[in-house]
Amino acid sequence: MPCLEISLPKTSLQMRAEMCARLTDFVIETAGFERTIFRIRFMEYEAGEAGAAGTLWDGENGVPYLHMVLYCPRLKRKVKRILIEGFMRLFAEISGKPDWIPVVHICEHPYDNIGGSGTWLAARPELQGRQYYFELPDD
Repeated sequence: MPCLEISLPKTSLQMRAEMCARLTDFVIETAGFERTIFRIRFMEYEAGEAGAAGTLWDGENGVPYLHMVLYCPRLKRKVKRILIEGFMRLFAEISGKPDWIPVVHICEHPYDNIGGSGTWLAARPELQGRQYYFELPDD
C-alpha cells in the first residue's frame, strides 16, 4: 500500500537496484511499514525532457529535476521529518552527487481511499479502528 515514486534522469540498473534496496530498508525501519507491501517506481527521463528554473536540464550542467512522492497512510510529524531528510541524504549519497537533492512530497491517504492486496483497506479487520483524521502532536 505505501508507494514511493522517484523522478530522475536515466541511470544505471545498478544505481536503481541500490536505491530500491536502501530506500526500502530505510522506510521500513523508519515508518514501520511491512516490507512485502512497500513499492517503488522509477520514472526516468532523458536530458532535455525536464527542467528547473525555466531551463531544460542538458544532462551535464546544473541540477536535474529530482522528485520523490511517498503515498501512504497518515504519519506522525517526527516520522515525516526523518523520512524526508533521509530520502534527500540517501539520494545524494547513492547518486554520488551531493548537490542532487530531490524535492520530497508525502501524500497521505486514509484507509478509506486505498486498495491493496485485492481488498479495500478499510475493510481489512487489522486496520479497522485505526485513526486517520486526528491532530498530530508537534513531536
